[in-house]
Amino acid sequence: MVMTRKINVDARRRILEAAHDLFLERGLKGASMEEVAGAAGIKKANLFHYYPSKECLELAVLEQAAGEMKEQVEAQLSPKVRDPVRAVASMFDQAGRAMRERRCRGGCFLGNLAQEASDHNEAIRVRVSEFLHYWTEQLASFLERGRASGYFRPELEPQTAAEAILALFEGALLFSKASRRADPVESSKRMAVAYLQGFRT
Repeated sequence: MVMTRKINVDARRRILEAAHDLFLERGLKGASMEEVAGAAGIKKANLFHYYPSKECLELAVLEQAAGEMKEQVEAQLSPKVRDPVRAVASMFDQAGRAMRERRCRGGCFLGNLAQEASDHNEAIRVRVSEFLHYWTEQLASFLERGRASGYFRPELEPQTAAEAILALFEGALLFSKASRRADPVESSKRMAVAYLQGFRT
């Protein structure tokens, strides 16, 4: 029983990793269940045993990606971080490095899903929207702590700033992906930093 459970966990891990990479590279419509099964090293029939439909698989991959991104957000915006401007700059720096490593392919997985599926898959749209709301609230709370501590002037509006910064962030990844250049991420970082620096005490 223990061995069977271990095999099942390993198979699910390989399926989710393979599906994530294929969806990131080709989009939801561009990757078939047969290709996912091949990349995961299992038979197509076994794939349907774990995920009865492609939509089930898409949602499972989305849940895993959202969970991993939440961990990143919590680390980047931890209360232990004392310099909000540096933290925001680091967020862009990490994204820029990732884009360069992938030769500016892929972009943001959740952002890609939002663009591809929001108009015809309500379940995916809602889940991505929930994550973006979470991310915005985390960043807004982070900036509010900076304002409360005197790091920023009272004029800073944390919620507005958070939405603007994340819109800039996602737009930078889209621009970078389309142009095959990481420069838009760096340019967007400078704009976000300049905006926040304008509210420094």
